[in-house]
Amino acid sequence: MSTAVSRKLSTMEKYLTAWILLAMVFGVSVGYLAPSVAQFIAGLQVGTTSVPIAIGLILMMYPPLAKVRYEESGRIFENKKLLGLSLLK
Repeated sequence: MSTAVSRKLSTMEKYLTAWILLAMVFGVSVGYLAPSVAQFIAGLQVGTTSVPIAIGLILMMYPPLAKVRYEESGRIFENKKLLGLSLLK
């Protein structure tokens, strides 16, 4: 990666792989150290659909499908009415 490109990336973007690995280690650790948490999450299932996974997928896929301009997403989250209307549309 060239230095010009790496200067434009935020800390979150530069170390995205590390953040993902840390989240995975955290999740596995919580599941190992507190099995009741895994049972609780497994209980959040409707039929064959895991509600937490469904919510996560919607949150991940909504911006690309709605052609969101990421640079303006902070402004959207400040206006709760606008956010609610955009999710209902």
